[in-house]
Amino acid sequence: MSPSTHTLRPVHRSDHPALGDLLYTSKLGLAINRVLFEGWPNEAIQRSNYLSALEALDREEFSESLTVLDNQTKEVIGHLALTRRRPLPDPETEGKHPTTPSTPPIPDFFNPEVFAAVVTAVDELSQDLKTIDHYEVTYIVVNPAYRNRGIGEELMQYVMGKAKTAGVPVAVGAEPQVYSFFIKHGFEERGHVDFDLAKWAPPYSGFGVFRLTGMIWYP
Repeated sequence: MSPSTHTLRPVHRSDHPALGDLLYTSKLGLAINRVLFEGWPNEAIQRSNYLSALEALDREEFSESLTVLDNQTKEVIGHLALTRRRPLPDPETEGKHPTTPSTPPIPDFFNPEVFAAVVTAVDELSQDLKTIDHYEVTYIVVNPAYRNRGIGEELMQYVMGKAKTAGVPVAVGAEPQVYSFFIKHGFEERGHVDFDLAKWAPPYSGFGVFRLTGMIWYP
């Protein structure tokens, strides 16, 4: 697909239903979601969850989100969400006592054990980033019918351009299906957490190890 066939622009609130649908369909193949969401596939809850995530990004002060539109059909065909994360102040140098981070409430549509494991893994993989000014890729998604046409590459070049201008790295928590995409674009592994999904799945149902990988790219 040539650049003239699609447009990148800031997300409009009216994009949310289409973007929510794009996120929903892109996450259906994630094995961990099959044990995370109670009553799988629980489509209504999943769709509502992704819409809530998009609305939360709108409220993020340092977040930037892009929509990719097909110029001919005006269909939403891609999405990028990028957030600038600056170092957190050190409680000791600020003269304050360190506090233990509060555990977020567990929505009743999540398996509580899986949710807790995911929260712990994300926190573990983000520890070394808390003192680093960086960009974080929250979402980079392209409609499957439009893949292998350079849209993902264009979105990644946008991300890298922002990082080069700011002189900061880019971090991402990569799920298995996008790991090779980030490796291709020069990201390095920072660490990983493995989940044995068989613990939460029915016996002999084919579930095994799911890996979440912390990755980083330096300009």
